[in-house]
Amino acid sequence: MRVLIVGASGFIGHHLRRRLTQNTDLEVTGTYNARAPGDIDNSWYALEITDHRRLDQIFQRVMPEVVVLLAAIADVKTAETNPERATNVNVNGARNVSRLCTEYNARLVFLSSEYVFKGDLGNYKEDEEPNPDTQYGRTKWQAEIAIAEEACDWSIIRTSVVFGWPITGRRNIATAIIDRLRDGKTFEGDANTYRSPIYVDHLTEGIAQLIKNYQPGTFHIAGTDWMNMYQFGLAVAKVFELDNTLVTQVPTSPDLPSKNTAPEGIVQAPRPDILGLNCNRTTQMLGLPTFSVVSGLRDMLVSFGT
Repeated sequence: MRVLIVGASGFIGHHLRRRLTQNTDLEVTGTYNARAPGDIDNSWYALEITDHRRLDQIFQRVMPEVVVLLAAIADVKTAETNPERATNVNVNGARNVSRLCTEYNARLVFLSSEYVFKGDLGNYKEDEEPNPDTQYGRTKWQAEIAIAEEACDWSIIRTSVVFGWPITGRRNIATAIIDRLRDGKTFEGDANTYRSPIYVDHLTEGIAQLIKNYQPGTFHIAGTDWMNMYQFGLAVAKVFELDNTLVTQVPTSPDLPSKNTAPEGIVQAPRPDILGLNCNRTTQMLGLPTFSVVSGLRDMLVSFGT
């Protein structure tokens, strides 16, 4: 099976490509944009996703049977400060890829985000109505709509905070916490920010399953633990045997939850940052294992240096 990963040089793309290339039944090709991969060879193509002509050329050369679309402006602040660019990349880019998938009879697997939801309740289910409250979230929701309109066969995967060992020179929240605690510095965990963090290799396990076995529709692949970032910091400290007294807490607002249960309606200013995904239906449909934060952190610890 010929698989094209659009945005393979990023954090998730790097881990997904590594997983897929271990399968001899798959012929994997990837694209990169600003940052060329260290292992570049003839299985890589340079691509700016808004360049439709270049995108078409790559489809002609690869003739993909499955396309995984990871390329996006994923930084929330960048999307807010440059909304036109975010829309062009995240929405128009997704539409272009979707149209070419239909033209070349390829299935599309698209990585979306928990940010399609408002962020006032958390533990969002697959069939809940999106209502994004950020520019980034709006572009991801608009991309989902474009894919449903343009692609003939598609699977949409929403995820939450993804952690793991990054590509050289980059960091994510887990490695940022590890670095600070190892240096004897504090990590201030925001008790107002709720997510369902997932280890990158657990996420790519779910993506790989949808690549190999087509299931149409929208899926949630994230961790089973719905927690705030203070709780996540404590989990990192415990698994990596670091000083948990260096993990401090940003005070919780009175109306925010203190337990792992979705709060009832919350109205306050500033806007609560209560996201996270309920993955029960997806787990059952795909037969995936449950991915806890502790199991992810332990796998991350074991995989250090690999």
